[in-house]
Amino acid sequence: MLTSLRARKKNIFGWVIITLLILGLGAFGFTDILTGGSAQSVARVGQTDVSVTEYRVAFENRVNAIQRQFGVRLDAAQAQERGVDGQVMASLLRSAALRDEARVQGISVPDEVVARQILATPGLAGTDGEFDSASYRFFLGQRGLNAERFEEIVRGEEEATLIGNIVASGATLPPVAADTLMAFLGEERAIDWVLVPADPEAVEAPEDDVLQAYMEELEDRYQTPERREITFARLDPAVLAQGLDYPDEELRADYEADLPNYQQAERRIVDRLAFPDAAAAEEALAEIEAGETTLTDIAGERGLSAGDISLGVVERSALPRSAREPVFSLEETGTVGPVDTDLGPALFAVKAIIPARESSFEDARDDVRANRAARDAADMILDESLRAEELIAGGATPEELAEETSYELGTATVAQGSDGIVPQEVVAEAFAAEPGADRDQIETSEGAYYVVHVDEIIEPSLPPLAEIRETVLADWRDEQALLAAAEAATELQGQLADGLTLATLAEREDLQLQSDEGITRDADSGFLPPETVARIFDAEPGETVVATDEAGGLLIALREVIPYDLEGEDAAALREVFLAQTAGDLQSDILGYFANAVAEERGITVNQTVQNQITQSLR
Repeated sequence: MLTSLRARKKNIFGWVIITLLILGLGAFGFTDILTGGSAQSVARVGQTDVSVTEYRVAFENRVNAIQRQFGVRLDAAQAQERGVDGQVMASLLRSAALRDEARVQGISVPDEVVARQILATPGLAGTDGEFDSASYRFFLGQRGLNAERFEEIVRGEEEATLIGNIVASGATLPPVAADTLMAFLGEERAIDWVLVPADPEAVEAPEDDVLQAYMEELEDRYQTPERREITFARLDPAVLAQGLDYPDEELRADYEADLPNYQQAERRIVDRLAFPDAAAAEEALAEIEAGETTLTDIAGERGLSAGDISLGVVERSALPRSAREPVFSLEETGTVGPVDTDLGPALFAVKAIIPARESSFEDARDDVRANRAARDAADMILDESLRAEELIAGGATPEELAEETSYELGTATVAQGSDGIVPQEVVAEAFAAEPGADRDQIETSEGAYYVVHVDEIIEPSLPPLAEIRETVLADWRDEQALLAAAEAATELQGQLADGLTLATLAEREDLQLQSDEGITRDADSGFLPPETVARIFDAEPGETVVATDEAGGLLIALREVIPYDLEGEDAAALREVFLAQTAGDLQSDILGYFANAVAEERGITVNQTVQNQITQSLR
């Protein structure tokens, strides 16, 4: 465990990319939004509206994109709970602010740009790949738009894009920003350290009142989970099959009808390799029999693998007629041939012999009965489950099902995530039901049917100390031992302040001195928790830090600060990555600031009532 700190220095690309994701700045949202506006629009910035249609289409598209990306079903209510409507509105308001700026500046895009963008819209081309007016009408009809309104929306989007490019194009961070980040994250520390081991066995057991107080303080750790008392009716095909038996004459008929499954001819694992002529095959056989080579080696010399010459497990009838007697006459593994085959003279190597197997009726009787019982039980399950459906529809309880059908009655106390006498599907059903509620039957992955009735919910509770005393005592001892080890490490730290070196101290106290280097700020430092790594990076060379690990107290001395090499090859590559990735974020930030400024100057109104009505209508 204590050596886990070694060999864990991360690739430097990892920490920079992760940091870029953390530092990435999204578009700025809009705040202090007023309510108002007309029913024809859901929001307005200056004199530019966000129409009801724009919001509806954008919200639908965003929900559909989330569903495709994560493979989940998301209704409008769930989308609202997750703030999707707010994200969509913020995006539309920014677009409206940019379009309003285009209006004020007298900027407009020509019809040719609008036409080109419409032609590029997916779904508007016919089978020949050209623009199709029928597809266009269908596209508009699905979205409740006409051509004039859609073209107006496209023109507005192109104008917003044009303004955005003018405002934010070319914005990049200076290289010094990348260097500053890399120097900060890439700086490393080298440390020496010793472990003062914790010894729980040396901690005396306290009085029960101490353990009781400890258990109550950590109630969440020791309390029992929520449990549910259930009554269930079960129809299990395996249980049904166990109770079925048949006369020997019926089983014997089944045995004889399925005889090939109880009788298996002798089989052999065989390789085959063909040769250009009989002389070459005989020469190869002589070398094999002399122990100079093998059939596999000869195949390898031709560029063939063992799989290329393997026939696998074969019965006598699967071989060419000419090879059956030579191959199956061998009493042990070996090579025979040459044998004339369709491929020419060939050698056959017998790799293993699998004797014939024959099970008499008496030997196979249990298997025959089990197979027939499984088939009959499957038929019974179908009939009985359909009958149970009718009874459940009439309000039958699990007890009544057990009386009227082949269902078995049972009870259990279940908790989520725990193993018990019922499958996890039944546990999930129990926790999905309310006490006393009627439920439909469920089918488990094993093919059994259950009807579950929740009798009582047992809330989480703290058990009596006597029931879990040994567990609580072990935890208390572990904690006290760690505290004692940390105190011992702190005492040793004081001795270092008097001029004693860590190496001398480790030798005197019979502790193992260990060293590590290459520790970075965000690296996984093994047994060092993040807060301890942060303290090490705040320390100066020669300073010490005391921390705890599950094994005991740690006394750590900072040996060296290792700066990151900004002139190295890695630094040059990372600098390019940083600048490329932050350029998009910076441009988005500038655009967000600009749109906010436009909106603040000209005013924003959002008709929250209309927005909610549109969102909820998409359920």
